[in-house]
Amino acid sequence: MNNFISAKIVPIFYILIGAIFLFFPEIPHHDITTQEKHDIIALTFTREIGILFIVIGLLIRKIYVISKSVYRLMNTTFIIIMLLLSSIGPMMYFLLPSQPIQLVYTTLINIAFVYLYIYERKQ
Repeated sequence: MNNFISAKIVPIFYILIGAIFLFFPEIPHHDITTQEKHDIIALTFTREIGILFIVIGLLIRKIYVISKSVYRLMNTTFIIIMLLLSSIGPMMYFLLPSQPIQLVYTTLINIAFVYLYIYERKQ
């Protein structure tokens, strides 16, 4: 199987989420805070997270474009990365007073990516 569906879906997801965090940081920041006024430092940190998401998406896609065999060899690494990323949502969900449901959604999406990588490993 030379055509990995994860090489398309995962980068698109992280680049889109990163773009939202980068260009519209008020949206994700509003989900995790109870304040109406946004702090410029908190918004800057949200933008930094957006840049990291874009970098993750670009790196995953670039590895696939350069070498499909390297992409296949890094399957376990991608599974570990997605498991780590999926652990952030529950931690924040239970630590934040507002408990935004979006954190649960992103956790479920990352777990779906883990299953996708496991499926591709068996191919």
